Amino acid sequence: MPWRHPSSPPHKKLKTVPSVKKVMDIVFWDHQVLLLVDFHTCGATVNAASYCATMGWSHKAFRRKRRGLLSKGVLLLHDNPRQHTASVTRDLKQRFQWNVLKYSPYNRDLAPSDYHCFGLFNKHLTGRHFRTDAKVQEAVVNGLRDLDPDFFYAGFDRLVYQWHKCFNNHGSYVKK
Repeated sequence: MPWRHPSSPPHKKLKTVPSVKKVMDIVFWDHQVLLLVDFHTCGATVNAASYCATMGWSHKAFRRKRRGLLSKGVLLLHDNPRQHTASVTRDLKQRFQWNVLKYSPYNRDLAPSDYHCFGLFNKHLTGRHFRTDAKVQEAVVNGLRDLDPDFFYAGFDRLVYQWHKCFNNHGSYVKK
């Protein structure tokens, strides 16, 4: 309680407004098609077990949507938080025979979901208000499904370009 003079006006209490809830999604896509979108409920912790469950669903999505891809081998590009590097996650990737493409986690230019996919969705969803998490999820999934297949190819094409730039700069950060 602040010190004040008896004749000073009463102290105003500020009302807090709850912040907007966020919905987190994990997206698996390749150069041809959207493979899987997995949503996590607000406040849910993403740990190694939940990430392994998502990887299991993506493995099924690969089999269903991209027959033959699993036999050719999967090269997975993701960053390195604990749930991605935990021993159970490494064991599952080894069991699936997936290889992980290593990159600098601070180089946003080498994270295609950040610069290619989600940048588009920031523009697509800006100014829209949703009453429920289900409505947000529906808008995201419908938006991703409506994308032209060339969108995914362009993302991979840009990744290869950025990767070469990074390699030619001896791993230094790549500016656009």
